[in-house]
Amino acid sequence: MKQDHFGRRRSAWSLLGLLLVCALGSASGACQLELSQRDKAGSGGDDSPSDTKAGGGDATTASSGAPTANGGAPSTARGGSANGGARAGSANAGAGQPGGARSSVFHEEDCENSDPIPNDSKEHAVDFGAGATLCLITDSDSDWFYVDTPSDGRAHVFEFDITETDDNLINIEVTAEKDGSNLGRISPSQRGLKLSAFLTVGPGTRTFFQVWGNASNSGTSTIKVSETAEADDHEPNNDRASATPIQPATEVSAQLILPYVSATDQEMQDWYKTELTAGKHTFQMMAVPSDLYPKIDVSDSANANLSNNNYGPNRGATFSFEFRVDEPGVYYFRVDSSSSKDVLYSGVKADSYTQPYKFRID
Repeated sequence: MKQDHFGRRRSAWSLLGLLLVCALGSASGACQLELSQRDKAGSGGDDSPSDTKAGGGDATTASSGAPTANGGAPSTARGGSANGGARAGSANAGAGQPGGARSSVFHEEDCENSDPIPNDSKEHAVDFGAGATLCLITDSDSDWFYVDTPSDGRAHVFEFDITETDDNLINIEVTAEKDGSNLGRISPSQRGLKLSAFLTVGPGTRTFFQVWGNASNSGTSTIKVSETAEADDHEPNNDRASATPIQPATEVSAQLILPYVSATDQEMQDWYKTELTAGKHTFQMMAVPSDLYPKIDVSDSANANLSNNNYGPNRGATFSFEFRVDEPGVYYFRVDSSSSKDVLYSGVKADSYTQPYKFRID
């Protein structure tokens, strides 16, 4: 009994001494009292000190005794985080407003799980992204998608490459978000057909696509979506107020693509202005894409017409014309299309989507 009593007294004095030393050193931060699970339990067992804590605070320490950098917040460096990767079928896969980057998601359906994407209404439309493989059994079964364009002042060309299995046939209705106007329908003429369709829309806009199946479908349709911005450094110059300054005797290269935003917002004209000396000048249209039929109007700084409706003999033709100005000053040139352009069509890609027109003024 005496031995046990003195043993406890020695332990108490040892602990008191340790505390006193720690108290004297605390001002300089030199003392750190650590208690392991074994010390707390007092059982003398073999438990490892895995729950070590600093005596001066509650921050959990790493094996070296230093606090974790994020103060104990869960780490997201490891795979498997909630936002680790976009998966097809997500309700908001790539969702965003016009002006943001487009999604690269490719949506996947099959006929055993034909509705993994909750987008059966316009209100639940998802970003078309890189496209989709869809199983749409009837005309009452539809999926809704959208595409956005950045607010970059340029027209954008969307290409839809459609491949259907032999037993499948779909339709795609296209509408503008801004006014709900209908841009047309992409509709393969028969089952199992491969088809390319093209859509041209303006900057900073959203366009909706309702995809639905024909009656008695039993296969899938794959729609691959790609997009190209108008390769024209002079944009935006679709009205007189935004005319691009150019230099005479200098070749100008540009594109003329219909930038559909709404039924009342689809101006495809290109405007330019330059300073000319008094006298005779020549406008030379040096290159024209095979599907383009451009016409040129010339006006002065007071908006008086000097030379109108100048165009070539047919689509794709180069041409030139002369005009005279009575006094030096700034003059305006409008490049427009003599014929209407389709905002949506199927077939072969138009040359004007990849090839520029070129001109110079001498």
